Amino acid sequence: MFLRTPVALAVALSAPVFVHAQTEGTNLPASDTTDYVVTASRMPESAAQAVRPVTVITAEDIRQSGVASVTDLLRTLGGVEITQNGGLGSSSSVFIRGANSDHTVVLVDGVRIGSATLGTAAFESIPLALIERIEVLPGPSSSLYGSDAIGGVIQIFTKSAKRSPGASIALTAGSHDLRQATASYAAALGQGTQLSLGLNYLSTDGINATTPDNTYNYNPDRDGLLQRSGQLRLTQQINADHEVGVQWLRSASKGRFDDGPNIDSYSQSVTQTLGAHWNGQLTQSWRSELSVARSQDQSTSYSSYPGTFNTREDQASWLNRLPAFGGTATVGLEWLKQSVDSTTDYTVDQRTVRSALVGWKGQIGEHSLQADVREDRNSQFGHHTTAQLGWGWQLAQDWRLRAAWGSAFHAPTFNTLYYPGFGNPDLKPEQSDSYELGLDGKLAGLELGATVFDNHIRDLIDYAPPDYLPANVNKARITGLSLKAGGALIDRDTRFKVNLTWQDPKNDETEQLLRRRARVFGGLHLTHSAGPAQIGTDVSWVGRRFDSADQSAGSAMGAYGLVAVFGSWAFTPEWRLEARVNNLGDKHYTTAQGYSAPGREGQVTLRWTPAL
Repeated sequence: MFLRTPVALAVALSAPVFVHAQTEGTNLPASDTTDYVVTASRMPESAAQAVRPVTVITAEDIRQSGVASVTDLLRTLGGVEITQNGGLGSSSSVFIRGANSDHTVVLVDGVRIGSATLGTAAFESIPLALIERIEVLPGPSSSLYGSDAIGGVIQIFTKSAKRSPGASIALTAGSHDLRQATASYAAALGQGTQLSLGLNYLSTDGINATTPDNTYNYNPDRDGLLQRSGQLRLTQQINADHEVGVQWLRSASKGRFDDGPNIDSYSQSVTQTLGAHWNGQLTQSWRSELSVARSQDQSTSYSSYPGTFNTREDQASWLNRLPAFGGTATVGLEWLKQSVDSTTDYTVDQRTVRSALVGWKGQIGEHSLQADVREDRNSQFGHHTTAQLGWGWQLAQDWRLRAAWGSAFHAPTFNTLYYPGFGNPDLKPEQSDSYELGLDGKLAGLELGATVFDNHIRDLIDYAPPDYLPANVNKARITGLSLKAGGALIDRDTRFKVNLTWQDPKNDETEQLLRRRARVFGGLHLTHSAGPAQIGTDVSWVGRRFDSADQSAGSAMGAYGLVAVFGSWAFTPEWRLEARVNNLGDKHYTTAQGYSAPGREGQVTLRWTPAL
């Protein structure tokens, strides 16, 4: 909540803005959906055939690891960097390939979420207990998703009857008086009806979110969280060619935060999505998808800086897929209206974006090709065109070379434009051009991948002295190498996923590292199954970073590594006991100066999955 104050606006890193609904691609092949992704091209495709790498965090990954939050999951398995202002439920940010935290588009069930004032999505409000799958697409993706996708896209899917059938009730207790209860049910009900619903309750007394170094906000108390969430999905197959459906997610939270001594500050927030879709085969070769949705990001602060910030995003999308030139063409129209209702008096409180996109993806011999162009017409910034080209070459049965180029942009937020006494209405969008070259393959049963990337960002919004108001004054260049591997070790009972990124995220003019970004980070997820029992470990490591733009010695944050252990035991076919210990070594570290990070903490879960 500190980010809502004028003091923090001068150093905020985040701010996404115009964003458009993305359909989930529910018409996945019926035989096996686990190897298919939809984020890389906005149509179902084999992950192995995508011309850009997509990291998939599966329902099995989520169940095995037993983590409590989306950010903890992304830290190990997502190939991204995270920052967090305290413990569970505190404000969190995600950085993809060294880009700013507001350079990421976040979708839940195809609906774009986020604050139009801050520009970031509230990851801390997304209930992981109701999530079945996450796809992370790194690299510029504005040609598919519009503004903000300079760093990439994170698409989150709630539980569905297609991927996660069954019922489950789970009770969790843990450190800091953690208490959680989750119930979910998903099934095909006959006559083409599929239903999924879930409820989640989470409460914790938390940790002290700040350290004494946080001069303005330090308060030696515990900053807890109370969160209630619900999720619903209902789809109806009208006939063999047409489907309709609705989806809903709501998460309401009350979280305490530090706002100075002797002040019991807290915030109440709501993250909600509501959408409906139809997809159908209009002719033998023409498939169409229509979706409408509304997302809400609301936060009310009860503190020394009280106020309400409510973003509403009304979204509509019409996508069409047709055969063309030996491949598949995608043609679409999208519309977005963003509205801000706040106790702060913004001179402009709404805007609209109308968009058109055309794409093509096909196979020519051993070569995969993808091309996309998008035109966004913003009521404030006029026209903006982005594009991408991708190519993949099957060198051999198990080895594939790929290359891609893409342009992207990020439009300023309402805060950087219009916040009283702070905003600059003359700001223009940040822009980027990025290149990548990758190699994927299989060796001794292991799946391997390597990607070299080079991202050039211009008109970067920064807060320049002497007044530290936002201005398009900087450039950045981010180069790097990402590696990933996964598969079975020794036998199929021991499996792993590992990712590692080396990068050079620099201000192109000062040659200084971008704030809060490391030159190296990575994660390891290792599991071993033995009959009804399973054990595993999550390891994450992050290099040295600076919490300033000038790499001052006082802003240095040391490198750290975290080890978590987890396990489960199915003592009957329907009952399972699960446990996890985070930060096993009780490592002292920070991801944002002046804010605490949890020490060693554990939790135990009893889960009942009755046979239906």
